[in-house]
Amino acid sequence: MSHFFSAKRKGHAVHSPFAYKLCEEVFYNTNSFYDFETLKEVRLSLARNKTELVIGDFGAGSKTFKGNKRKVSDIASKGISSSLQSELLYKLINYLRPATIIELGTSLGLNTLYLSMANSRAKVYSIEGSESLFEFATSLSAKNKLTNCEIIHGKFDAVLPGLLNKINSLDLFYVDGNHTYEATLNYFNMALEKRNTDSVFIFDDIYWSEGMTRAWNDISNNAKVTLSIDAFYFGLVFFKTEVKEKVHLKILV
Repeated sequence: MSHFFSAKRKGHAVHSPFAYKLCEEVFYNTNSFYDFETLKEVRLSLARNKTELVIGDFGAGSKTFKGNKRKVSDIASKGISSSLQSELLYKLINYLRPATIIELGTSLGLNTLYLSMANSRAKVYSIEGSESLFEFATSLSAKNKLTNCEIIHGKFDAVLPGLLNKINSLDLFYVDGNHTYEATLNYFNMALEKRNTDSVFIFDDIYWSEGMTRAWNDISNNAKVTLSIDAFYFGLVFFKTEVKEKVHLKILV
């Protein structure tokens, strides 16, 4: 509730020119995009899919599901980003045009579609630890004829270092898995080495637990971060050199 009362609305009182334009072009941009209709149909098809998957969870576990057997329809309705969140990611990528994207936590692969379709010229790498989710997401990607994404099966800690070594620079880093304080800080610190002044790092579920909130606070206060945006559902950090004085924003979306 404190976020509701302290958050900025419609870019009001946002003094950073970059942050103000970001609010207007992304968070409060009400325009619909052609891809949204396609992605809505994919989301609906997942919500109707009763296929049961055996999930291998290598992170902090789930607050929603018990056991390791889950229907695709249940994951689609309770275990992935909402349309609002996914469309915000799409708008962000469409606006910033990042060339290299890494996603930690593919799940069913729906957000991977949003990340990939928002900029067809980007290269998207998505890492998933669960073999059944990896196979499902790979199939979903192929079905939707994505040519700019690569889904990788493996534990984040094992795959991410090699992937970071493979790329020259990391433009967008989206972390949606292993929601623990230690893991989140570890991924942030690893990715820092490949950041550039236009990079954005996004951390999902920053209020999922006390540990995640503590991780978000440590990340947003890092000396290399010049702008942080707390959008409640997720947090974003930027490394813009033109932002001379660190800016922390809470916004209502």
